[in-house]
Amino acid sequence: MFRKSLLCASLLFVGCGQLQEDAFRDGLPSKEMVEMKKPGGTSGQGLESDSVRAFGQGDQSEAYRWTRDATDVVNGGTRAVLNLIEEITEYPPTTIEGNVAVWGPHTEALKDTTWKLTVTEESEHKYSYKLEGKAKQAADTEFKVIISGSHEISTDEQGNRLRNYGTGAFKIDWDAAQTLPDHDDNVGNLEVRYTRLNAAAEAKVEAAFRNVKDGKQSDTRVNADYKYKEAPGAGGEFEFALLKDMDTDPARSLIEKLTIKSRWGQSGAGRADVKISGGDFLLASATINECWDANFASQYLEASWAGGPSYGTVEACGSFSTAVYVTP
Repeated sequence: MFRKSLLCASLLFVGCGQLQEDAFRDGLPSKEMVEMKKPGGTSGQGLESDSVRAFGQGDQSEAYRWTRDATDVVNGGTRAVLNLIEEITEYPPTTIEGNVAVWGPHTEALKDTTWKLTVTEESEHKYSYKLEGKAKQAADTEFKVIISGSHEISTDEQGNRLRNYGTGAFKIDWDAAQTLPDHDDNVGNLEVRYTRLNAAAEAKVEAAFRNVKDGKQSDTRVNADYKYKEAPGAGGEFEFALLKDMDTDPARSLIEKLTIKSRWGQSGAGRADVKISGGDFLLASATINECWDANFASQYLEASWAGGPSYGTVEACGSFSTAVYVTP
């Protein structure tokens, strides 16, 4: 045992079988940690779904589409930047000094942006990190923080690290990224908090978009909040809140609030309860309640306003027979 310990130390191992640089990699979030799973379907495009088309019993549920599209927004917002971090850390770190590992500065071939990733071990299993970028020809004093965050790695009963599990938070600053030569069209910022302690534990993800582009009016900034919860083998739950001027009349410019709370079982069958309120909305609030089956076909719909669409019975909602709205 003594010999084995000496060998591990001499090879810069932090525990037999794990390289020192791998310990720093474990202190970073992965796409799997922050992914919001959805009740099926393909990718959506915007911060909100298109306006309601024709509701119809047996047609694919509108509320299901809203849920699917909204989860895709969060997944899409985090996937690109976490992919970048994973690509950077595929290579050995440039330096490891004490409790700090640095990747870069590095510039990809045919790119004008230089990146530097710094990971710091704050205490056992707890890490902080920042990804900085600058123009290739700029001085090192011009580095700007694009992503910053912290992560605590989960451990099992024996104290062994559980890779790809833990809890943490990070911020993506798209306004700062706009100053770099190579950037996309995103603006504003995104803050994400997540918890995935182990394969059997409930997973939670919260995402707050601030001052981001409206998917339909590129010159307008909006705020949106998302909350996701999933228990293994028991379906999921999702909340979405959007603050935006939803009235198309230019004479009415107050901000309305749209909220959606969706719940679904392991089969994919579920329910969404939607509420619109505030701003120039003429009613105190309006609600839409819809349930869909395992094939995502709408089976129950109830709108609160006079003459609104309605069909089916609440029995079609199964265990989701009671409306539950996003709490303020």
